[in-house]
Amino acid sequence: MSSSRTKIFDLPRDLRSWRHPPGAAENAEPAVVPIWDDLKDLFNSKGYVLWTYQPSAHQFVAPESHLTSSGFMGASHLRDLKPVSDGVRTVLEFQSLNPLTHPARTANGQDVVIRVLAVGSNGLEHLHLLNRIATGMPTLVTGNHTLPLLDTIELQDVTFGVFPKAGGSADLLYGSWIEPSEGDILHVLVQCLEALRFLHGMDIAHRDVFKDNFLLQWYPESMLIGHIPTSRPRVYLTDFELAVSFPRHLPREKHLCVGMPLGGSMPDFNGRPMPAEVLSGKPYDPYKLDVWQLATAFCDWEASTTDGPRSSLDAVRAVLARMRDPNPKARPSAHRATEAVLAALAEVPPKRLQVPAVVLDDSSDRIRDVQTSSEGSSDARTAEVASSTGSDGSAATKGTAKRA
Repeated sequence: MSSSRTKIFDLPRDLRSWRHPPGAAENAEPAVVPIWDDLKDLFNSKGYVLWTYQPSAHQFVAPESHLTSSGFMGASHLRDLKPVSDGVRTVLEFQSLNPLTHPARTANGQDVVIRVLAVGSNGLEHLHLLNRIATGMPTLVTGNHTLPLLDTIELQDVTFGVFPKAGGSADLLYGSWIEPSEGDILHVLVQCLEALRFLHGMDIAHRDVFKDNFLLQWYPESMLIGHIPTSRPRVYLTDFELAVSFPRHLPREKHLCVGMPLGGSMPDFNGRPMPAEVLSGKPYDPYKLDVWQLATAFCDWEASTTDGPRSSLDAVRAVLARMRDPNPKARPSAHRATEAVLAALAEVPPKRLQVPAVVLDDSSDRIRDVQTSSEGSSDARTAEVASSTGSDGSAATKGTAKRA
């Protein structure tokens, strides 16, 4: 860990102010916020050259300096290696939705993303959790898909985390310019499940398990290359602001949360789909919330694979349906869901999965339908999140909300 206290900077006072700096419009470009410009010299002294923001493209572009592969990102060899190529654009350009993050290049030419993790005590739980699973020996465990924390930098009361820049968000995996097969999507789904299985085994729940929080080493495009791929991209899980962890000695049945996952950089409701138990104001199992969220995130894909050669995927669709059952007790654990999907995949010849992925035209409507079904006739209200241990010994925990 490195620190610098040689100059006093006028920095946002908390994580929420970093996400929405005072005086900045809600939809302001990250570049109009001068915070990171003021910090260029600081990060340069630590060996990180900040990327430049390009207003005309509404994104950051990599510097012209020496580039070395970090192993965390790449592009298909069939994508023309030119700046205008879709494949390279996902690697050498970066879109930031708020000033919490900024891309940079290290002295040895590897690209990273710097993120504000904590301001004083605000965000310390997030930082402690990352130190537990994103550094040291746990990063060597193959089932751990957490994006590694490479370095931390302290400035006044602000802690910045440095992460490797990955290839791109799973949000673009299908329904975009990428050309995946059913098999490509299924292998990404299995890794997402494995990521949850590892976390839950460590008594950690993520509570924001949507596609934009999964990063891919590169985008798989079996339909572009025209055959079953020789290798698969690794999937990384990021953004643990909402995550909660429980003491190892606490009985599993007391691993409970109450209310919406709120706090940190955005303490208001974030608009994410939530199952009925979260909206009820009663204690709920956060591990079953993770399972529901992941299945909901993929519901726009699996619901459309209903005929032809894709009928072999009925078993997988059945697993996803159980994962978002309105009754959390009826949902499988991440471990059982992983095993079930793997067992279903083992029964399908790889060639049968070499077919184009089909998605719903209006996935947002499909996700809302899933949430409405989950809510049923319950009193769907936003409950205040408790931050202390309940009188019955259950842990009622608090997290940080995702952007709207």
